[in-house]
Amino acid sequence: MEEGKNLTSYKEGTFMNIFRKRVFTKYPQADITYGSVTTPRRKELGLEKTHANDAVAISRIETIQQISESVFYIKQFRKKKRSLHEATARKGRKTKNIESKRNKKNVKLLKGYYLNDQVRVYGQIGYITGFIGTGMAYVKNIQGSYLTKPNKSYKQVNLKDCEFLSHNNNWQYIENL
Repeated sequence: MEEGKNLTSYKEGTFMNIFRKRVFTKYPQADITYGSVTTPRRKELGLEKTHANDAVAISRIETIQQISESVFYIKQFRKKKRSLHEATARKGRKTKNIESKRNKKNVKLLKGYYLNDQVRVYGQIGYITGFIGTGMAYVKNIQGSYLTKPNKSYKQVNLKDCEFLSHNNNWQYIENL
């Protein structure tokens, strides 16, 4: 391989292929469109460039009487931690490093809460992104910002302060951002 050569990342493309398949399975009457169609259509409707406005342009409506403030947002979340030290043997070893203390910290369930559960904490809605110790967790909103206790700078949230809303597996979604 030539040094300095940039390789194409297929992460987003692979995700979109999986997502497209799921959409067409659930909504078989759906159509495919492309940016070369969406952009002129959005400009005809007099809309600025946003994901929500692209969705409006794709919908093939003729005129806009009122612009809705309601937006449905969906995001994929990892199911597993994919650290190599948990999957492969260290150099010079024949077995995987599964007894290390760091592996015991990689938990998916704590006190009835699962990784990626939707919770309400301090009046905001967020998703559990990791656990700490025996009763604390990291909670982020759908934009990826940590939810913290008011007037505190640390990111950890006590699970006692969390109100369970839903279990989401590996999809995060919220309406009315």
